[in-house]
Amino acid sequence: MNDLRCKCQPRWGLLLGTGALLGLVTIAPTAQGVAQTLPEYRVAQAQTGYPQRQDSVLNDYGGVLLPADAARLREPLNEFKAATGIEIVVVTVAAIAPYETSDGSVEAFATSLFNTWGIGDAQRNDGVLVLFSAGDRAVRIELGRGYSRAYDARMQLVIDEYMLPRFRESDYSAGLYNGTQALIQQLTGPPPSTLENLPWPGPEAAKGAAGALLAGGLGLFGLLKRHDFLRPKCTSCAVRMQPLPPESAQAHLSAGQRTELQLGSVWHDVLQCPQCRQIVKRQFPHFGLGHRYSDCPSCRFKTLETVKQTTVVKPTYSASGKAIAERCCRHCNHTDETTVYLPQLERESSSSSSSGSSSSGGGSSSGGGASGRW
Repeated sequence: MNDLRCKCQPRWGLLLGTGALLGLVTIAPTAQGVAQTLPEYRVAQAQTGYPQRQDSVLNDYGGVLLPADAARLREPLNEFKAATGIEIVVVTVAAIAPYETSDGSVEAFATSLFNTWGIGDAQRNDGVLVLFSAGDRAVRIELGRGYSRAYDARMQLVIDEYMLPRFRESDYSAGLYNGTQALIQQLTGPPPSTLENLPWPGPEAAKGAAGALLAGGLGLFGLLKRHDFLRPKCTSCAVRMQPLPPESAQAHLSAGQRTELQLGSVWHDVLQCPQCRQIVKRQFPHFGLGHRYSDCPSCRFKTLETVKQTTVVKPTYSASGKAIAERCCRHCNHTDETTVYLPQLERESSSSSSSGSSSSGGGSSSGGGASGRW
C-alpha cells in the first residue's frame, strides 16, 4: 500500500486515513473513571433533568475531553455550520441515569434532549445530535425529522467504523473527532441513492452489511448475499460467483485501486468462481464519499482531492462567486489548480438558529439515527 500522505494538507484532513488522528491523547481509560472525575457541579446539574445548553456545538458534561481536544473537535463543527447552516451538536455525559428523566434508554434520552434544545432549523429540521455516554458505554447519532430513514444506515456506518474502534480503546477524543469528520462527509454528500434503499434481508443483516461495507470496501454487491441476481454467473461453469474476503481481494487490485478503496472513492468488487476459480473484477462509484474525489489527470485514478479553496469573488444574493481550488492526488501526489464557481447566496429564514451558545433553532427529531455500544 502506498503512502497516502500528500504535500498539500487538506483543511478537513483525510477522512479515511485516520492514522494522523491517533496522536490524540487517550483520556479516561474506563467509563467508570470518567464518572469518578466529574466536577461536582456537573453531577449536581445532572440531577435536575436535562442539562442546559452551554455551547452552540460542543457540551462536554462528561468531562471526556481535554481543552485542546475540545478545540480540535469544535473547529470543524463551527466551520460546517457556517458553511451549510446545518447544526451538529456534540454532547458527552457521564451517564444518563443521574439526570433522573423518564427516558429508559440512550436513544430515548437523545430524542428528548434533541427536542428540548430544539437543535437545527425549525423549517428544515436538519439538525444532528451526537450523544456520548461513558457510563452507559453507548453513543447515539440523533437526526432531525427532515432526514429520511435512508440516512440511518449512513449514521450506523459512521458509528461502527469511525467511533466504536476508538471507544473500545478508551480513546474517546479520537473517536468523537473521527466520527464527526465522517458525519460531516455523509451529510455533505448526495442524498441516499436507490441502491442504498434496496430491500435488505432484515434490520440486523442491514446493520452488518453497512459495517462491512466501509470496513473493507470490497464486495459491495457480495454483501447482499440473498440477492443472487446481483452476482454474475461464471462464463465457464454457469454458477454464481462468490465475493472474495477483503484480504484476498486486495491481492487482485492495483496500487491505485487499493488507494481508491482506502479513500472510499470507488468500490472494487472481486469475485471468484467456486468451481473453476476464475476471477472477475468490477468497480462502482461510492455514492456517499466518492463526490470528494475526481479523476487524477496524471494517474487516472479517482484520487484527486481539493485540499484548499480560496475565494476570489464572493457570491452575493444576486450573483455567483468564484474560487481557486488547489488539488492534490492521494495516489501519485500530482498537484494542480482549477476554478470553482460558487452558488449565489440564499436568504435564511427568520427562524434559523443563531450563533449564541444557548440558542435553539426549534428543530425536532422523530427518533431517526443510529446507535452503538462497546
